[in-house]
Amino acid sequence: MSTAAAEGPNALSDIGDALAEAGAASLTGERARLAEGLLRAALSKWEDPQARPQLLAAFGAVFADGQGADQMRDFMSRQIFQQLAASLEEPPKDFDEVAEALGVPPMNINAAQAQVWGVAVLRYVVKLEPIASASVDEVVALVSPTIQRYLVG
Repeated sequence: MSTAAAEGPNALSDIGDALAEAGAASLTGERARLAEGLLRAALSKWEDPQARPQLLAAFGAVFADGQGADQMRDFMSRQIFQQLAASLEEPPKDFDEVAEALGVPPMNINAAQAQVWGVAVLRYVVKLEPIASASVDEVVALVSPTIQRYLVG
């Protein structure tokens, strides 16, 4: 296993921490900018030249074998929410409780995750133009209203 692949879970944990912090801030404060905060948190990690190779390795492992897919599924369905829970006084215990706290169906959270990961794939993996060279502000302005609709209704 390459060094970047071995460090992939650390990069995922870092991005999870950033997403959890942004989510906790929006759950305890202004929800009108929930999607913007989450998307900016994710993109900030992908934009980090030290974290990006690790994230690419972790993401690539998803397609390489079942273990990589299991790690990503665990990250997206459990780890982020555990990290979010650590940031809140009254933490949600699981995915369903986060959806309940947001007042949306659980599938809406999956739809929001799909938007964030879709942007990451097109921008950092496939490097599809024009999204690959757009500024973070342009991407956030374009995509965050859709994510916001999923997460806030």
